[in-house]
Amino acid sequence: MSGLSSYLLSTLSKVGGIGGGGGVPDFHYTLGERLDGFSGRTIWELHKAQSTDGKQEEATVFVFDKTRGSSYTVAAQNALKRMRTLRHPGVVRYLEGAETAEAIYIATEPVVPLVLVLDRENDDDDGSSSEGAGELRRWGLFKVAEALRFTNDDCKLVHANVSAASVFVTKAGEWRLAGFELMDALESKPGEQHMYRHYTGVVPGYAARMAPEMESQDWSRVESGKLGALDGWGLACLIHELYNGAAHSSAQMQTQGRIPAPLWPLCQRLRAPDLRRRMAPSEFLQAGQRPGAFLDSAFVNACRFIESIAVREDDERADFFANLDATISGFPLEFTKHKILPELLKLVEFGGIGRAGSGHDAKVLSSIVQIGKGMGDAEYNALIAPAIVQMFGSNDRALRFSLLEHMASFVQAIPPDLVAKKVFPNFATGFLDAAPAIREATVKASLAIAPKLSQKTLNNDLVRQLVRLVGDPEPGIRTNALICVGKLCTAKPGVLDLDSGGVSEASHRYVICPVLMQAMRDQFPPVRSAALAVVGACAPKWEAPDIACRVIPTISPLLVDSEKPVRTAAFKALHAMEARIESHAQTMPDTQAKKQQASGPGAAAGPTAGVSAQTEAAASMAGSPDRWGGWAVSSLSSTISGALSLASSLPIGQALGSSSTSPPPTPSTGEHRATSTPAALGRTPSATPVNSGPAAAPAKAAPTLKPTSPQPNAGTDTKWSFNDDDWGNGSDGWGLDDGDDDLDTEEGKPVAPLARATAAKPPLKPAKPVVQRPASSTAGSGQATTAAPRRKGLGAMKLGGQPKKTTALDDFL
Repeated sequence: MSGLSSYLLSTLSKVGGIGGGGGVPDFHYTLGERLDGFSGRTIWELHKAQSTDGKQEEATVFVFDKTRGSSYTVAAQNALKRMRTLRHPGVVRYLEGAETAEAIYIATEPVVPLVLVLDRENDDDDGSSSEGAGELRRWGLFKVAEALRFTNDDCKLVHANVSAASVFVTKAGEWRLAGFELMDALESKPGEQHMYRHYTGVVPGYAARMAPEMESQDWSRVESGKLGALDGWGLACLIHELYNGAAHSSAQMQTQGRIPAPLWPLCQRLRAPDLRRRMAPSEFLQAGQRPGAFLDSAFVNACRFIESIAVREDDERADFFANLDATISGFPLEFTKHKILPELLKLVEFGGIGRAGSGHDAKVLSSIVQIGKGMGDAEYNALIAPAIVQMFGSNDRALRFSLLEHMASFVQAIPPDLVAKKVFPNFATGFLDAAPAIREATVKASLAIAPKLSQKTLNNDLVRQLVRLVGDPEPGIRTNALICVGKLCTAKPGVLDLDSGGVSEASHRYVICPVLMQAMRDQFPPVRSAALAVVGACAPKWEAPDIACRVIPTISPLLVDSEKPVRTAAFKALHAMEARIESHAQTMPDTQAKKQQASGPGAAAGPTAGVSAQTEAAASMAGSPDRWGGWAVSSLSSTISGALSLASSLPIGQALGSSSTSPPPTPSTGEHRATSTPAALGRTPSATPVNSGPAAAPAKAAPTLKPTSPQPNAGTDTKWSFNDDDWGNGSDGWGLDDGDDDLDTEEGKPVAPLARATAAKPPLKPAKPVVQRPASSTAGSGQATTAAPRRKGLGAMKLGGQPKKTTALDDFL
């Protein structure tokens, strides 16, 4: 049973059966699919694998079966030894290794054998990827030659097994060197066997590409020759296999075939029979990088520069980054994603771009964004999004400024949850930054990040931060903040896709509207113009009463602004306000009096009935084209109707009950009299009062009407005025004082009182103490009159006259 268990354990270990390491002690990778196309090319079997440490990282596992023989086992053990100790960018990266009684396991970075890649390329007859494949081959030969130079010159080792089967390709398309089964030192040691002398027979197909000196076993010649001469021959075999396929004899390597013309002279020197003339890999690199040589290409030079950018001078970095976008545009997509992009991300994250303020970081970030455009969402979130999110937490202002400038290019591919949790909190700190450039760039980037925010974050955080910057000391920031607020308020699907609802009604009314009122009084003209433009755009979303009472009074002074762009914007905003108010006014009732009458059958009784009757009379008179007072508002019609009835019932120059021939009084000095005639008012004097009723129920005194012209007839230009100096309790705001029961005559004698209305109107306000008018103001009147504090507004208006100047705006008008 123990033998059966050992056999089962060995079998399961090869296919990844049991345990955290696939049944292999201290091996933390689970074996997966085997690459069948690679079987028989070397002594190894290749499997795809994943780590078992929770990260599920991909890997490639080389598996050797010890049952093949002891010689094969020695070669496999030598390869494991060299893989553990060699570290170079051109060598396959070793992850983990293990050896059991049945097999040897080597876990490396995910790679694919070059022979399989060449087989796929040879199957493609259309040649659609020939240009990109040619550049990758050029760079691949450079990397292999670089790795061989490292092993020969630095490690003093000989690879002795260079071929397409010992080269592997990463996800980025880069070539990596492996196949270290025959690697050994060039010099012989007593009691030790050289691997490349005694174990060449374990490598499949090695006899067809064996060097002449090894074929003749002239080891003294090998040891006395160049250190890299043996690997130079192997590099020539790789070049021939790369372009013409595998060679089955040395004679087949004599023809150029499809080897590029610039590479053919180098290949001939690599395979020279004389070891003294044969080119080593290090010499191949020097000759191949000369101007116009095979390795002198934009692709190779760009890759070399990126790998060594940390030790480059600032001038060299400036020249490189200036053309970086154009350079990488022609690179293969897979290479840029897995090779160029990680290198650029390292530059941004760990530095090495250049001095602060050089602008190199912006170029690098622009290239990162350009590479990301060709990725899917899954790849973008896996490769670029984590790095960009990490960049937002940087304290480097230059990097943050570059991120804000390119926000629109990459933020759309980042998931909204990641934006809300990781990006926006760091983004919002830009509104409070001490540098004006950062604050302005943050404002401009707000439109790019807004579609990724929820409605709550948009209204509670972003809009409030923008509104706060309307009061920024920098005028340019104030202007841009207003423009961004306006675009957020007027966002339309397809142009700026905000979360459902966008800017809320509460933010419109209580946050945005007040700050716009403040911005329209800004000293910087572009700020005023921007505020007016936002006001006009937001008009459809504001309440009509707010527009009429708050917005239009603020816009009015800007109609005569000293700057023409401000005036133009003010007129446009005013037209938008008018359209909004007109549309609202069409939905309003004609008057509120009908609602009062419809309150019940007894609503017509008492003082309320009289007020309603006067309101309807004033409304009908205001709507008639041949009646005076068409401008009067319905809210004051109850006070207007009494005055109009009196004016229409009096003959010119004669009060009720007095002689028509009474001479008119002379106006007192200092009194102001408004002039108007019944003809000018558009009315015809009536012989009887409009409002007639019992004289025993006095309500209010009739207005004091005094002609300023001595002619008593209606045909003369007689001027009339209401005495509205007495605004207070008992006064109706139109010069109708309750204390003036009689009309004055020239001699100051009272005349018969006027007929009163049928229902007395209650006073508008509680009674206040009257003030005795000075004697100078009552001279010639024959009696003392009362005076109260003057009231502004409509109370200052005289019929047929001009409004009194009570405010600065009245002075202007």
